[in-house]
Amino acid sequence: MDGGLTRSKVLLVVMPFASSERPALGVSLLKAHLCRDGFVCDVAYLDLAFAETIGREAYERIADGLPVRALPGEWVFAEALWGATSGLPDSYVDDVLRARWRIGNDDVDLVRRARELAPGFLESSLATVPWADYDVVGFSSFAAQNLASLALARLVKRRFPDLSIVFGGANWQGRPGLRLHREFPFVDLACSGEADVSFPLLMRLLSGDRTVRLGQIPGLVYRDAGTSRANPEGEPVADLDGLPLPDYSDFYAARHEHAGVRSALPSLTVETSRGCWWATTGPCSFCGMDGRERVYRSKSADRVIAELRELTARWPCAFIHLADTVVSPAFLDQVLPAVAADPLPARLFFEVRPELTKAQIGTIAAVRAEIQPGIESFSDHVLRLMHKGTRALENIRLLKWCRAAGIKVHWNLLHGLPGETAGDYEAMLEILPALRFLAAPTRETVSVDRYSPYFEEPERHGIARLRALDVYRYLYPFPEHVVADIAYAFDYECAADRTLPDVADALDDEVGRWRRESHLGDLRIVRESPGAMTLLDKRPIAAQRTVELDELESLLYRACDDIDELGTLRSRAHKARPDWTDGAVDAALTSLVERRLMVRIGERYLSLALPPAT
Repeated sequence: MDGGLTRSKVLLVVMPFASSERPALGVSLLKAHLCRDGFVCDVAYLDLAFAETIGREAYERIADGLPVRALPGEWVFAEALWGATSGLPDSYVDDVLRARWRIGNDDVDLVRRARELAPGFLESSLATVPWADYDVVGFSSFAAQNLASLALARLVKRRFPDLSIVFGGANWQGRPGLRLHREFPFVDLACSGEADVSFPLLMRLLSGDRTVRLGQIPGLVYRDAGTSRANPEGEPVADLDGLPLPDYSDFYAARHEHAGVRSALPSLTVETSRGCWWATTGPCSFCGMDGRERVYRSKSADRVIAELRELTARWPCAFIHLADTVVSPAFLDQVLPAVAADPLPARLFFEVRPELTKAQIGTIAAVRAEIQPGIESFSDHVLRLMHKGTRALENIRLLKWCRAAGIKVHWNLLHGLPGETAGDYEAMLEILPALRFLAAPTRETVSVDRYSPYFEEPERHGIARLRALDVYRYLYPFPEHVVADIAYAFDYECAADRTLPDVADALDDEVGRWRRESHLGDLRIVRESPGAMTLLDKRPIAAQRTVELDELESLLYRACDDIDELGTLRSRAHKARPDWTDGAVDAALTSLVERRLMVRIGERYLSLALPPAT
């Protein structure tokens, strides 16, 4: 203790629907910060209690298996927060789950049952957690945790009015945080933005430290004479190497207590960087990160390696999920080789830019990592609309090289962007059948997210009539302008090709076939010599299983293992045999594309066959 300070005892609460399979990084870091400053801090993983109540598989299905924009986890706790006479529409299941998202009866039943059990879970939480042992209770609210957190916070405040209730997390950042604070008077304080500095300062203030002033705490939302006010957010943490290791002890203790969630080893969440290094050249047009969040900072390679080893030595886990928006080139080129040389006891999962080199893919395969690349589309035009900085063939090349290296790839195929055309998707529909032996995507519809360029500059992107997603009116009984302040995702209008809905349906059907058949097919080189090549084509679209390529076709096919351009290919052919004319080269390439052994976009070509099996 310093200066006679009596430090407050803190409880941080993790509510549904956080993942039950891994600890929450934010509260684990805050606990480490507070303990380093001499505070007593516990974390209550009440999400695990609810997962045990409704069943782990049902819980994870609601948390991660249903469409994110349907917000089923929020609806589960809406009636528990507002009561049966709140005035909220009672047609959520029919309007949102069934009509908009085409959710089947089994999943609808899961959501309904969870909603029926929510009030009992809240009452049990109120009765079993020793709330009176604490001075401050902090609720972490990210994604579909807001209504559950508010519902329990209201009960706790009624029972223990002297407790300080503090909210934080992405749902309470910026304008939404200020609006939520105004609407929910039982929430005393909120922290907007990164809380590594602000929350420990707040705890010093609440513990009676007179050297800390209310107005000095960056990002703090508080009441002044009954009016909600917000301090400006501070600068993002610059020195990530100075952060403590996250403390996951409470999560592992909670897993021991709730046997129903212990069917497999959990995962850990680790951050090696914050922000997005790609956004320094301009963010993707749909990027929902706040401008401050985009500022890129990273831990040193030595710190990352040491942290990965210490955390996995301390906490048994099956996977390490990196929280990074996208890993840095330094992570790929410095950290992964060190992990490959001295393997970790758990596998890695992280997000990457699509333009990986073959050497980087080889290292990812060596550490047995799974990746989520920002592929998003196979249309150069759509990728330009997204400001992705990549092209369609680079995306296909990544999928091919990853399949050859045995890397599991998770990726999304997006549609619904302002400015897209039916022609963009008609061209994709020509390509997709040839790719069904590669990792299949998840189909996602783009919405306009708060903080994105779409949201900040709608006119520039041809966007009109922004309005909160319709699902919010089933969750918050507030006027439209209040809901618009709280919402993260928005519907919009823009000029669109009238044939787009039909093409989008065709794309959905094609992706459905791809997901069903990706494990069935293969396209592989089985024999090659300087003047010939034999392919084995086991894809569902294959016209013949064994494909023999002649000398010119073989030369072109080898050259296009990586992307090559028409002019370069003609030059290669002429150099190899002067009698190979431009017309012969063009005819050979056309034949390879028509047989769907190769993909052409513009005047660029990529061979699809995998190398011989080893």
